[in-house]
Amino acid sequence: MGWAIVRASVQSVTQDEADTYFWFASKSADYIFHGFPNNHVLNTLLIWITTRVFGLSVFSLRLPALLGAALYISVCYFLCRRLGLHLAVFICLVYNPFIFDFMVAARGYGLANAFLMAAIAAVVWRRSYALASLALGLSFASTFSFAFVDFAVFLGILTWAIWRREGSLARIAGWCVLPGLSIVVLLCGYPLTHWPKGELYESAHSLREMLGSLVDASFYRPTPRFVEFLKPMLVPLLGLLCLGQLVVARVRFAAGLAGITVLCVLMHWVAFRIHIFPLPMTRTAIFLIPLCTLTAGVIAASAGRSVLSQWLGRGITGVLISVACYFLLCLRLSYFKDYLDDADTKEVYAVLARLNHTYGVTDTAMDGLYVAPMNFYRVLSKKETFPEFAYVPSQDFPVGKSIYVLHGSYYAEFIKKERLAIVYRGKSTEVVVAVRPDVPP
Repeated sequence: MGWAIVRASVQSVTQDEADTYFWFASKSADYIFHGFPNNHVLNTLLIWITTRVFGLSVFSLRLPALLGAALYISVCYFLCRRLGLHLAVFICLVYNPFIFDFMVAARGYGLANAFLMAAIAAVVWRRSYALASLALGLSFASTFSFAFVDFAVFLGILTWAIWRREGSLARIAGWCVLPGLSIVVLLCGYPLTHWPKGELYESAHSLREMLGSLVDASFYRPTPRFVEFLKPMLVPLLGLLCLGQLVVARVRFAAGLAGITVLCVLMHWVAFRIHIFPLPMTRTAIFLIPLCTLTAGVIAASAGRSVLSQWLGRGITGVLISVACYFLLCLRLSYFKDYLDDADTKEVYAVLARLNHTYGVTDTAMDGLYVAPMNFYRVLSKKETFPEFAYVPSQDFPVGKSIYVLHGSYYAEFIKKERLAIVYRGKSTEVVVAVRPDVPP
């Protein structure tokens, strides 16, 4: 949790985070429920509250994500202790670098994962189906990309409750349905009924691409880099060992988790094949990571009495320990994997502010990728005399400006043609700040 707080305090604001604030959270309450893919309703609502209660800052912008992180870490700890899972499982659940990114970034995916795991924990804790239903409703409200996985978990919980016969069917259905449905209607009813068509762009074209995007994101840039040779082996080996253990040990709870995961993937694939929804990819498929990790952990802890089952359990635990060590080598402080190009935006604005204070220049032009973060820091600082930075199509990019903020490679020809002088290069990205040769800087 401390690492998440440090990252939330020091990392640069990204385009999606700044857009969420300007498009929805900075405006009147009506905009909180505007139907649009960037608008993760519950996250936006919480940002709207925190930025008004504590004032605008990078930390208050990311405070809802940190609340989700606190819930997620607590629930994962509870599940690992209650189910007798190995420490490596907890590390894999929490320190997966891609999962950790969204425990910090001001998006809804971290909250959605936290409430998804909370729904499972509610059933494990006291078979509280109403609490599980409420958590699933909040997970869906955090981001609509969790719709199928939340529904799959709901079906699993409902089936479990009916199989245990804890009350009449009407009573069971009421406790499983009504709390979550109330949240969905209250928070998501308006945006769902006013959802624009054709606004989902980034998607996978096959199940292999979808799963590959999650593997690549989870095993991204370890230090030292030579351990990357393990990446192609760990996930297939873990999958084969878990499948073997499921067959040999016949673990009901693990089989139920695996069934939920398979059902979720199947629903996405069917919706993709009949052209209803695109296949999720990277962050829109992030829910598969904690589900699969928890399933593997439960399988490893549920070895049967046979020698084969015991060895399979040890093998799964060994692979999980290897994965946990790999994830710890992937810890990062300065960037989010899905927002690499925004890693230097805080320093870029510091350069712009210095130029403004020293030379009084105010006319700028910048790549659209950097407009929202620069505007966020401009509003946050209130010390510079820049007008609002505006989006400009690349085909109509203006000439004759004093300062340019550009992607160095993409605008290399433009920089050469305009004979711009580069006064700053990003430390970890290709962003550059360039000026005309006839202006004071």
